[in-house]
Amino acid sequence: MKGKSLLLIAAFLVLLPWAAFASGPSVFEMGSKASAQAGAFAARADDSTAIFYNPAGIAFLDGQEFSFNMTYLKVDGQYRSPTLGTHDDRAENFFVPSAFYSARISDRLAFGFGMTPHYNLTTDWADNFPGRFASRHAELITITVRPVLAIRLDDHNAIALGIDYHDASINLTRALDTTLFSTNAANGFINPYAVVTSEGTIDTHLRDQALGWNIAYLGKWDAWSFGLTYKSKAGFDFEGHSSFETSPRIGPHAQAFAGTDVNLELDAVPSGAMMGIGWQQDPWTVEFDVQWTEWSRWDRAWARFDRHTGSTVMVPVSPTMIVPVEAPVVEDEQFIFDWDDTFCYRLGFGYRLSDTYELRWGILFDEAPVPDPTSSPVLPDQDRWSIQFGTGYESGNLGIDWYIMYLDSKTGHISGDNLYRYNDNGLYAYPMTPDGRYEFTTWLAGFQLKYKF
Repeated sequence: MKGKSLLLIAAFLVLLPWAAFASGPSVFEMGSKASAQAGAFAARADDSTAIFYNPAGIAFLDGQEFSFNMTYLKVDGQYRSPTLGTHDDRAENFFVPSAFYSARISDRLAFGFGMTPHYNLTTDWADNFPGRFASRHAELITITVRPVLAIRLDDHNAIALGIDYHDASINLTRALDTTLFSTNAANGFINPYAVVTSEGTIDTHLRDQALGWNIAYLGKWDAWSFGLTYKSKAGFDFEGHSSFETSPRIGPHAQAFAGTDVNLELDAVPSGAMMGIGWQQDPWTVEFDVQWTEWSRWDRAWARFDRHTGSTVMVPVSPTMIVPVEAPVVEDEQFIFDWDDTFCYRLGFGYRLSDTYELRWGILFDEAPVPDPTSSPVLPDQDRWSIQFGTGYESGNLGIDWYIMYLDSKTGHISGDNLYRYNDNGLYAYPMTPDGRYEFTTWLAGFQLKYKF
């Protein structure tokens, strides 16, 4: 049986890096049993997905267990403006896999291993989207590998310690207004009576790895249980490359748009804590969890380019006078986040119909970290609530869980220019579109298969 478990883990190691690149916005739904209960699982933690929700839970499990979960997300996101029309977020369908393995080593000791794409987001707007100069495509993919060791102190208390290894990649694409660099075929510079418009793009790819740690506690007494977890932040020193695509209309100025290496320092994985209290009395299970995330770590971040470039352009200052102006092309930029710490409140229920079947449902409210002044097409996040429902089946060594979830986000209004990115001189360079709003709703469905041996 041990050989089979190693084969399953090896198969997942091959699958995850491929499948995770289709993942969507940051998700907490790494196990279908927990997700059916709104993710309120820190005090119950009674299968191998506890490695994600509360690793101390595996100290109370017997034998070995392998679990594979797949969550599907259907996102309906739009930007609506009375003057600029409606534009859809084209990042609509995602599959998010996760896998866990737990094993009892001795009466008091247990080992666990999990792989999750927890911190992820993707937004993808059309080429004519009015906010394309702030962002047209944004993608953050973070795969976390978590080995943990759990110690059962006595019949009622357990603790766990673990390491989090994060592999994160970022892809950012936005439009560039290159009208200033456009040339008129007749005179070689901008004609004051006939401006030649043009656009280009800058495409940036970054990647880095970082380490974090986690600690957890779980107590179980008769009908009551209490869980507490904490995970550390992880700071990244992203390295990568920016490349440009430009219009033929900019002529000789194209040499100023050469690619360059870029560096970005960001605590892409924030620290967080979760506390849950549960009550279980057959046939009922009830749990309430509070989750805190230190998103304020996303404050300001500099993108520093190895190669700074510019070009001299001819700019009309009057109908009869045209003067040369030094225009920067590549220079350091500062991302403005100013995000806030958040709380998420989760209430979950379970009702056991028989020894093999259980009904589950729940509700949650999740605060958004993004304040209105720094909301952008990269992540136009807003407060959200959700309801979910699912069932579980267990017979012998086999367990099957599934859930469906509806998530609705508060409408995000834009009443003026938003602060999102500054250039090296501290000048406001990338205004957002005014008089618009973002609207997002999401459907999630998950399936979990687990096997004990």
